[in-house]
Amino acid sequence: MKASIFLSMLLMTIVGVGTLQAQPNRNQKERIYNGVRTGQLTKAETLRLAKDQKDIRMDRLRYKRNDGRISPRERKHLIHERKQASRKIYHYKHNGRVRCK
Repeated sequence: MKASIFLSMLLMTIVGVGTLQAQPNRNQKERIYNGVRTGQLTKAETLRLAKDQKDIRMDRLRYKRNDGRISPRERKHLIHERKQASRKIYHYKHNGRVRCK
């Protein structure tokens, strides 16, 4: 009985951690595309957000290319960049400017 409870708790913890780790990797491209489709993002905002996404990808590739892995410090930097980009996407989508059609 105790073993089954322990195993179920362990399984729930593992699933919870997996879900938590997946959260920072939100599909920001999809959020940008959705903003363009609904008219919430202007052309200039879309270009700036796309450049941010490209910069994040290039940083990740550069980190991997240096020594074949991403160090904890580099990972922290990438997470910070993703959070900043996410905030920027939210700000641009909710700033009241609309795309002219």
